[in-house]
Parts: sequence; C-alpha cells; structure tokens
Amino acid sequence: MAQTGFARHGSKCWTGWADRIPADRWAIYRSVMDAANAHNIPFALAGAFATATHTGSFRDTNDMDLYTLPEHREQLKQLIEGSLGLADIYDTFPYHRDWTYRATDGSTIIEVIWTMRNHRADVDLPWLTHWGQIEARGIKFFVAPPEEMMWAKLYVLHRLRSDWPDVFKYLDACGPGLDWQHLYERLGPDFPLLGGALSVFYWLNPQRAAAFPAWIWEKFGVRKPGTFFADESAEYRANLLSDRQQELAQAQ
Repeated sequence: MAQTGFARHGSKCWTGWADRIPADRWAIYRSVMDAANAHNIPFALAGAFATATHTGSFRDTNDMDLYTLPEHREQLKQLIEGSLGLADIYDTFPYHRDWTYRATDGSTIIEVIWTMRNHRADVDLPWLTHWGQIEARGIKFFVAPPEEMMWAKLYVLHRLRSDWPDVFKYLDACGPGLDWQHLYERLGPDFPLLGGALSVFYWLNPQRAAAFPAWIWEKFGVRKPGTFFADESAEYRANLLSDRQQELAQAQ
C-alpha cells in the first residue's frame, strides 16, 4: 500500500524531477548509487533532489548531493575516483574538505557530505533512513528526511547565501505532516532558529501556518497564528520582502 504524505512526513514523494535529468548525467548519478549499493555503503540523496522529492519544486543544479556516514566517506571517495573515474575538483575549485568531498567528470559534480558545514552534527543512520526509499528510473534509493534537510538549512543564513527560502518551501509543502517532535529533538538548544523561521512563515502565509499542529507554536516559542492580514495573499507579502523575481520565487 502506498504511504500517504502524512505517513511520509508530509512529503509530496515526487519523482518527476528524475525524468528531467539528461541521460548522460543520470548515467553518472546512477553509477555512483549502484557502486555504493554494491559495496553496502549507506547513503541518501540530499540537496536539490531531496528538496524536489519533498516539496515538488525542482531547481537543476547540475550536481548530485549525497549524505553518508562519516566512517564511509573515504570508501565512497575511492569508489568515485577509482572505479568510476571521476576526479576531485579541489585543485580547480577549492572547497572545505572537512565536511564535504566533490568530484566531477568535467561537467557533472558529485558531492558527498558527512557532517554539517558548521560541524553542529554528523550524519547518522536515521539521517539516511528515517524517511525511507523511493524509486525513479529503475533504481530505489533513500532520500534524506524533510526534518534533517530543514535542520541543516536553518544554519545557512548569511550575507552571501541563505537557505531559509528552502525552509519555507518545506514548511509550505510538508508542514502539517512533519515529524515536529523529531525536528525539535534534532535541533536541541538551537530550536529558536526554527521558531524564527516559523514566525516569518506565519507572516508570509498565515492560512497555511494555521494547518500546522497547534502545539508546535508554544513549543518553538512563537505566537499561535491568527487571522491578521487575511485580505493579503502570500504572494503579496512575499513581494514586500524583495522586488527581484528570482528572490520572490525562492521565498514563496
């Protein structure tokens, strides 16, 4: 029996994004997943593919992000470079090797992540398996849960980049079905970060926010949604935050 969105944390469980990947790039992605599976290396899709799966909003970034356990990062790196023939991009495009590994065939990038960029937490097994698997283009694979995706994205908030627009996408798509208690426990003392995002989302779309479980507002230190701005659309309020179309599209 197919699981409902609520049974799967409110996720849209959308696999249509995979059909939009060109065949040559999908062949590389699949070869990495097949190699990891053949060597019993646990992984889950992250990045744009996970966000598309859960929210139905796809942005093609020309790469595939994978979460894996810290103890498997070297083995996965050796497979990607040795068996599959990709090369580390560090010499051409330096990056921080303490949390990620990036390889390419010259155009397509594979990124392996085993800890948060700020080292707040390492990837663990629930991070990979808590949500479950989907199937696309003939292969089954795990996808990182909405809660873990949100958890990591909440810390990306600075002048050059913010992942909070993605957090708002998750709230809009998955909010009523999220495992809120699990997310609260994941955040620990950092739960006010999600309280801040909830407060902004509540302002952006009070009608959608009202569909979230009633208990979460006090839990995260936010006033329970009311009916203010009822005559204003979410699109109108998003326009108040920026006059640039690309930013608006990300914030909605």
